[in-house]
Amino acid sequence: MHFGLIYLAGRIIGMGLERPLVKRLAVGRDPSAATTLYVGLGELFFAAIIAFQALRQPGYFDGLLAWLPLALIPGLLYAVSFHTFIRAMRVGEVSLLTPLFATGFIMMYAYDVAAGFQPLSWLPLSGVLLVSVGVGFLHPAHEMDWRRLLNLGWVLKQPGAVLMLLNAFSVATGRFIDKTLAPTAPPELYALVVNAPAVLIGLALLSARRNLTALPKLLGERLGIAVALVFFGQGAFLLLLFSLDYFPPSVVEPVTQLGVFIAIAFGGLWFGEPVRARWLPSAMVVAGAVLLLV
Repeated sequence: MHFGLIYLAGRIIGMGLERPLVKRLAVGRDPSAATTLYVGLGELFFAAIIAFQALRQPGYFDGLLAWLPLALIPGLLYAVSFHTFIRAMRVGEVSLLTPLFATGFIMMYAYDVAAGFQPLSWLPLSGVLLVSVGVGFLHPAHEMDWRRLLNLGWVLKQPGAVLMLLNAFSVATGRFIDKTLAPTAPPELYALVVNAPAVLIGLALLSARRNLTALPKLLGERLGIAVALVFFGQGAFLLLLFSLDYFPPSVVEPVTQLGVFIAIAFGGLWFGEPVRARWLPSAMVVAGAVLLLV
């Protein structure tokens, strides 16, 4: 069990550091280059794991053609999610945008209810309320201002907010399709396939703007950040797989939301964001996400 706790703690840290590291990678640079670099390096990371697993398991690629064509749908959704996510973090505040991602859990719950996977019940509905109120309390002041209760209009006007909501929607829809398709592929192989469109679209955008040189330039200038981002961001995915050997998803996913507080702390530390006023709203969002995920 102690190994499971180590894996879970590592996932919390990885997810918490991903967003501030994405901002450090992308700020002041071409967002298509940042997206392509991050996801592309992650693809190399997964490819190395796949090669190792294939050598150990002769039937590793069995059944590939059964799910590969269907993977194009979530692949395009995740491409939208990656590109909107990095564009949002490039222009917006980490401590504001990170809690906004929790709206995706509301969408996931709505999909499950509509598909008959879950019934309507008070516990998740209270989670919807908590997430909504928490998002409504997000504002620019250094102190809590109760007059701004549920000021969703202000939130939507902030740089990157709409992009972050689109990211949450894309991820929620992609996860629902993942569940519906129930691919039999090894997780790292499935991740490699569904992440590939994000890289291809990024390369196409850079090529169309005749700006492919932005990719090696960004790598040379921010190599350390890129490596750290892949280590923590993509490493968090592997730690998810390891954690699921010890805990059910109903434990892993809610606990992972504690990474929100790490992201907020680094938003203040690295970028001088007004995080003091965002701890309480973020705690409400995390509590709501837990109620939705349990």
